[in-house]
Order: sequence, then C-alpha cells, then structure tokens
Amino acid sequence: MRPILISIVVAAVVAWSGSLTFAREASDAAPRTHQHLLTTVEKVGSGLVWFKPIAGLEYRTVSLHKAERMGLYEPKVGDEVYLVIDEGNELIDLHRKGQQPAGHRLIIGKLTYADPFWEFIEITDADGKQTFAMDEGTGSKLSMRKKGELVRVELNEDNEVVDIFSTH
Repeated sequence: MRPILISIVVAAVVAWSGSLTFAREASDAAPRTHQHLLTTVEKVGSGLVWFKPIAGLEYRTVSLHKAERMGLYEPKVGDEVYLVIDEGNELIDLHRKGQQPAGHRLIIGKLTYADPFWEFIEITDADGKQTFAMDEGTGSKLSMRKKGELVRVELNEDNEVVDIFSTH
C-alpha cells in the first residue's frame, strides 16, 4: 500500500510541475501587452517629475528632459498623465490625459548587430538593414538577445527602440 501511495504522490508532483512549465511557455508565446496607467504629477523639481503611486505602480520619476522628449511639456503638480509601462515594468511612454499619443510602430526582423554599449541596434527586414538608437531604459534588454535572432522591436515617435523581444 505504501509504495502505491508514494507513486501517486510522485506522479502528481511531476504532472503539476509539467503543467507549470507548459503554462509559462504559453505565457511567453502570448503577445506582450503594455499597461496604460492614469496617475497625477505629484512633484516637479530638481530636473525630475514625480508621479503619484497607484495600484500596481510604485513611486515613479522621470527626468524633465525625458518627459519633454515623450511629449509632456511644462508639467505641473496635479496634471493627469498616462504612463505606458511594458511587461518588464519599464516606462516606455507618457502623455497627458486627453492628448493622443503620437504613436509607436512595430518592426519584425532579424537582429543583425547590437552595439556593445547598448546605444544602437541593426535590424534586417523586408526593407533591408535599418539602424535604430536605443532608449536608455531599453538597452539592458539586449543582454538576452542573440545575433541572428528574429525579434519584434517597438519604436517610439523619435524612432528610438523602447522595447525589444524575440518572436516565436
């Protein structure tokens, strides 16, 4: 009786861990989504903009320079702002409530070159080789990419890479 019980427990553990692996792989293959979170400007000073924390978001700051590059000019305390957060919890865009985002575009191609300092990448797609600058928050994502890998790249309004991940 005891060996049968042990066999059942071992089989259940193996089945459970296998289902977790399949669930993780399925979620990796699923399309990535970005969160669009509405918050308010809490403080502006010393070259930084602080945003009020909301559900699922800790205190977040961004430099005035980056905020202006993303289209948030002359922020004031109390301004309602949408923060666009990627699946890695990185800020990839922001804009005032009621203001249409200028639009990001996606490119799928082969990663043919990545600068060792994570400042730019080269992608080859149907249009040929194209070089794109990396946003400073996105460069670290290149450490997980390999040369020759098929990737999906998200570009912001300034044609900078704000997100990159492999396609399956």
